[in-house]
Amino acid sequence: MAETAGGAAAVPAPGIDPEIAAKISAVRTHIRESFGKVVMAMMMLPRYRNQTLADLQHLVLEPLMRDRVAIAYPGGEKGGPIADMAGLAIWASVSEEADARIREQIQAGTFPIRLKAEDWNSGDINWLLDVVAPDQRTTTSVIANFKQVVKDGSLRLHPIITRLVDTETLLKMGAEKIAQPTTPPVPENATVN
Repeated sequence: MAETAGGAAAVPAPGIDPEIAAKISAVRTHIRESFGKVVMAMMMLPRYRNQTLADLQHLVLEPLMRDRVAIAYPGGEKGGPIADMAGLAIWASVSEEADARIREQIQAGTFPIRLKAEDWNSGDINWLLDVVAPDQRTTTSVIANFKQVVKDGSLRLHPIITRLVDTETLLKMGAEKIAQPTTPPVPENATVN
């Protein structure tokens, strides 16, 4: 079945199997609904308030279309049409090349991380890039449940994650700090510009 501009069901397009048309319609509805939920949650956070509408393409739409946004609901279930989400996790499973680009952006202090569309699920190196939740307790719960989403491979955390939850929670998850390159100490009599 095709959709009208208002989202109502319409007559299927000629030549398209009605079953396939129904599946396409369901995917579109899911993406639109999820997009709205994610954007509304991000609007509440200072770290996303200065993003533009154009940024929503790479921040929300690209990861949503590649199943790289895990939405958590209270009690673990969607809970029907009126249930609100508890929080969400934005993640990627990237190649070594994309991993290097993520690390470069982190080193440069770039946030949010920008990935090419094809990078979001280009390999088996898993990155948890952000968690959006209303408080630290819910953030901790979203992160703990996220381990059910990413069962295989290592999990790397964006440094922002370490500021959202306590160290004990991160250690329970098995998180390890990736050594950052250190700069040599400045000699005592040197001038720093």
